[in-house]
Amino acid sequence: MKLAFLMVSVAVACLAQPGGPAPAAPKAPAKGQITSRVDATAPSYKTLKFGPPPELKLPEIPSFTLPNGMKVFLLENHELPLINGFVLVRTGNLFDPKDKIGLAELTGTVMRSGGTKSKTGEQLDEQLENIAASVETGIGETSGRVGFSALKENVDEVLAVFQDVLTNPEFRENKLELAKSQVRSGISRRNDEASDILSRSFAEIVYGRDNPYGWRMEYEHIDRIQREDLVGFYRRYFFPANMILAVQGDFSTADMRASIEKLFGGWNYKQEAVPAFPAVSAKAAPGVYLAPKQDVTQTSFALGHLGGVLKDPNYAALSVMSDILGGGFSSRLFRQVRTRLGLAYSVGGDYGANYGHPGLFQISGSTKSASTVDSIQAALAE
Repeated sequence: MKLAFLMVSVAVACLAQPGGPAPAAPKAPAKGQITSRVDATAPSYKTLKFGPPPELKLPEIPSFTLPNGMKVFLLENHELPLINGFVLVRTGNLFDPKDKIGLAELTGTVMRSGGTKSKTGEQLDEQLENIAASVETGIGETSGRVGFSALKENVDEVLAVFQDVLTNPEFRENKLELAKSQVRSGISRRNDEASDILSRSFAEIVYGRDNPYGWRMEYEHIDRIQREDLVGFYRRYFFPANMILAVQGDFSTADMRASIEKLFGGWNYKQEAVPAFPAVSAKAAPGVYLAPKQDVTQTSFALGHLGGVLKDPNYAALSVMSDILGGGFSSRLFRQVRTRLGLAYSVGGDYGANYGHPGLFQISGSTKSASTVDSIQAALAE
């Protein structure tokens, strides 16, 4: 597979610039000061012997399915008097309409901040803060999440709030406008840091801008989103048969099951099955892509292509390869490009893999503008 390059000029503050003057030699330790050194007589790691790893014993996790289709998992843990749990919903921003990018994110935000039919978001905040509890919501790329955390003594009250937020969100208009304002503020600042430009633009180039994996949220998309869009998105994906509920903590399984059946057993809302997430349709488009930024004096660069998926039988080997190539101070990229050649302040690489679609294989680094070509050539050689 051929490589795509992206370069962004960027200034990086550091103690010693690559290629600059060498740092001063360390001073001799003062009398009585403790120092460390490498023992040349220490045995090699190759002589170390290891026995078989201990047997991995996974806990038994009771599960059941409510008549409405909600799957439930319960795990007792009596180490601390705490109980937490979450619902995972099969949804995500991959289902955003093309003309309303950001709808899923706003739905996940306002689902909590907008309160429920009986209480505003501020009233929920006050109630939960007074008992050291939380109920939070959010929607990412391939899942939505509604979670709670509570002390054992308050779990019934918190579960009631959790159920109310999950089943009766109000999506109040004033909280939607606040969330939209915050998203617009993020858009206005997204080019402040060159590293942000690099990571965002590289993904857009590799995945392509004509699909949900490479879409970019703009002001126009946020302006089109209205309260009824949030309500429609919620009603399409937040139904019991499209959810998994998991609870762990200091409780009796029988008692927790009874509480969940009482809270959610009568929630019989139904929808059609959720379709598959869109496939990655990116085609290799090798080339050099530039993102000029005039107010800086260094370059951030990235090169790579599509990575893989976690179910690939070669994933373990690829992960080890990735670590050897660019996974830290002892990696080949770091030792050659930064330590030996002194070309880059930072450099590394990663073979990315996701559950349902390919991740990104990416080598990235930052260097002086004058060292850009040399740094990239050295990375390519590795």
